[in-house]
Amino acid sequence: MDIVVFGAHPDDMEIGMGGTIAKYTQAGHNVYMVLVGIPNNKEQRLSEAENASKVLGADLLSLDMDPDDLVFSRKIVREFDTVIKEYSPDVVYTHWNHDSHQDHVVVTEGVIAATRKNKCSLYMYEQTIPGGIVPYGFRVQSLVDISDVINVKINSILAHESQVNSNGDWWLYGIKGRAMYRGYQINVKFAEAFEVIKEIKSI
Repeated sequence: MDIVVFGAHPDDMEIGMGGTIAKYTQAGHNVYMVLVGIPNNKEQRLSEAENASKVLGADLLSLDMDPDDLVFSRKIVREFDTVIKEYSPDVVYTHWNHDSHQDHVVVTEGVIAATRKNKCSLYMYEQTIPGGIVPYGFRVQSLVDISDVINVKINSILAHESQVNSNGDWWLYGIKGRAMYRGYQINVKFAEAFEVIKEIKSI
């Protein structure tokens, strides 16, 4: 299968679903991580994102969109249309549409529009840690057991050295703790959770 994952910023995809990406690539599937924009320290953070994608066994595509252009518009939908057309994915992942970060929400609005006529399943991963409080609840509808790749997920996050230095150990504890919580819900050690927008199955 071909899988496309959208992330507004470096480290978003690794935090949200690095374990699932690793599961896909280890199973022989093609994963394309689409990095929409880099808000600061471009050279360093792009290098970190490239290193993280290698840890996960995925390919990285940087759209390098200006942060000021991250508004829901025909322009961003056209950008995402081009990506979808090029990779013709079976499955697409994006941010949660109620995420507290405005860039994340805009990316998801664009992805939903860009996949409206495509025959691909579409899922949303949980809000990036750290994240703000929102008046909505993430509806867990799909879970992936990542117990055997939790270290791969953590190592992909550690590749973002600038963010580890900025956020500290508690950041990693929060990420791993949520994966443990989701795992506990399905009687495994670690898991990642998703909301389903559309799921297309061939039976």
